[in-house]
Amino acid sequence: MLKAESVSCAYDGAVVLDGATVPLSAGEFVAVVGPNGSGKSTLVRAMSRTLKPHQGRVTLDGRDLYALGAREAARAIAVVPQEAVLDFEFTCHEVAMMGRHPHLGRFDAERAADYEAVQHAMERTDSWSLRERPVTELSGGERRRVLLARALAQEPRFLLLDEPTSHLDVHYQVEMLKIAKLGGAAVLAVLHDLNLAAAYATRVVMFSKGRIVGDGATKEMLTAERLIDVFGPHVDVKGGVIVPRTT
Repeated sequence: MLKAESVSCAYDGAVVLDGATVPLSAGEFVAVVGPNGSGKSTLVRAMSRTLKPHQGRVTLDGRDLYALGAREAARAIAVVPQEAVLDFEFTCHEVAMMGRHPHLGRFDAERAADYEAVQHAMERTDSWSLRERPVTELSGGERRRVLLARALAQEPRFLLLDEPTSHLDVHYQVEMLKIAKLGGAAVLAVLHDLNLAAAYATRVVMFSKGRIVGDGATKEMLTAERLIDVFGPHVDVKGGVIVPRTT
């Protein structure tokens, strides 16, 4: 299990995540939803060993995540961040191959199994045809698919996705989440599209103003009453579909 336990995080002294407890277990697809600025991305950063909490802790199989070595943590946890700085002229294949680094020794060369894992990940994300292109030349959606390929090539037990469907057209939004769900890893995904959360999540964690205001089965969380409480009186649920309220 990967678990945030009473985690609080702050930027420049301002608390943006306050006492969050979020477990992630094998077989789960957890959607993290809530208004902008409610702490969702900060949770991903804390659970991916990127932002150390100032209170609480994150554990991996009961061990303090921040006490583990980076390589050991990366063998278990892969991340597709909201924004990734890729300014160098790496090819897409080289970027995807970065997902194999946790499985290699410091001076080890890539093996046949590493190349196979990368090709499989790129084919699954429909990015194999991009393999020779510099990543700096990609559209936002293409870059998203390559970053997911890198994460899948890592062969993690836990996959953390921060707004994975941004910059993607509808077809690739659906494919991105389908691939993530069927990839074998437990998934925690920050999602703005509540209908995608309803379609793919087994559990929903709902944030508001840095705190968790709901955590439970998807159908229990994505009700009109809860959504209005969190997002305001501008959304509704009709026929199982979340829509803007018109009256």
